[in-house]
Amino acid sequence: MQRLASTVFLVTAVLIALGAFGHDANAAKLIAEFGKFPALDASLVAIILVVWHFCSGCMFVFGVICLWVWWRARRGERNVFFASDAIGAFYVLSGFATVFYTGKPFFWVFVVLGGSLLLASVPLRRAA
Repeated sequence: MQRLASTVFLVTAVLIALGAFGHDANAAKLIAEFGKFPALDASLVAIILVVWHFCSGCMFVFGVICLWVWWRARRGERNVFFASDAIGAFYVLSGFATVFYTGKPFFWVFVVLGGSLLLASVPLRRAA
């Protein structure tokens, strides 16, 4: 069970980190959409684009933090899960909220990723 949980945790951490590249790859589409509205203030569009890139960076950092937690847990540490628990809870809560507000089923991905982190960490905490 611990081996399965470790694998799930590792794969989830990698997916969260790689999700940053998928997110950032859509920046061009965002710019194209803003281009349809030339009356928009250019500085507002620039700020939105900066926040978009920042969000991508956060996703990458979240994934790296989860990889660090996984590595530390594999070395026998059991008091390192606070960071991955916070990230998992954030993904679950923001995923549910986004599905609720937008109705877009894509955002269930965040619920699954966050839930996977939280559930996979349970057997890892119990390992001797």
